[in-house]
Amino acid sequence: MPQIHTTAIVENPANLADDVVVGPQAYIGPDVKIGPGCKIGIKATLVNRITLGKNNQLFTGATLGENGQDIHFDNPEAEIVIGDNNVFREQTTVHQPSVKGNKTTIGNGCYFMADAHVAHDCHVGNNVIMVNKTGIAGHVELGDGVLVSGIVMVHQFVRVGDFAVIGGVSKATRDVLPYTMNNGNPALAFGLNAVGLKRSGMTPAERSAIKQAFQIFYLKGLSTSKAIEEIREVFLPSLAEGSAEAKRIAYLADWLKTSKRGFTFHASKKHEVENETE
Repeated sequence: MPQIHTTAIVENPANLADDVVVGPQAYIGPDVKIGPGCKIGIKATLVNRITLGKNNQLFTGATLGENGQDIHFDNPEAEIVIGDNNVFREQTTVHQPSVKGNKTTIGNGCYFMADAHVAHDCHVGNNVIMVNKTGIAGHVELGDGVLVSGIVMVHQFVRVGDFAVIGGVSKATRDVLPYTMNNGNPALAFGLNAVGLKRSGMTPAERSAIKQAFQIFYLKGLSTSKAIEEIREVFLPSLAEGSAEAKRIAYLADWLKTSKRGFTFHASKKHEVENETE
């Protein structure tokens, strides 16, 4: 049976797997379901509808499940779904979706450092890292392998593609391209996440294809629509069908086509961006 500290409050112990550990003064609401191997730390709080997979860890004061910070919040059926092997460090917050029918979701193997915030209606992929005091606003999507550094703010509805990095003390107001390094206020793309792509196990052919796509999008002087067209209709068909590199570029091409907020500018456009915001 679960190991529940005498000072903790668990409204429905039947919803906890047999080996769950609940620390002092933690609170777990009646609609929270917690899978095997999870550890709920001191004063951690889980309320409303939440489903946790296995081997998740909540540290002191982590709070999951509060209503979204939306002044019009009215979603009694709201739910958060969290996968396996995630870590929520001190004071991390994850909020319920405000749009009926939506879920706030987190995948597997993510690490949320102290004071990280995942807002309502967000979707976080697998193996994501959010560093201390970083916040993603409502409806943000983080792809697999994303790194969001410390004290970063991501604007609502922004998408951050797979294996992208946002450097510390940045503000992302536009979609952040997969595989890229970004920094600044507003965040600008200044290169590829070369180290991250290599560590992920991508082959030299995959990394080379990604580099060529980056050059097409940012460095050939094409308009955004023309660059997307060249990636989709010229570059992608030139790759061996079914190859790993073709799959990477197909993902990028589809991702580019579905943007609603536009994309981060290249760092070479810094002065133009600064002039626009003056």
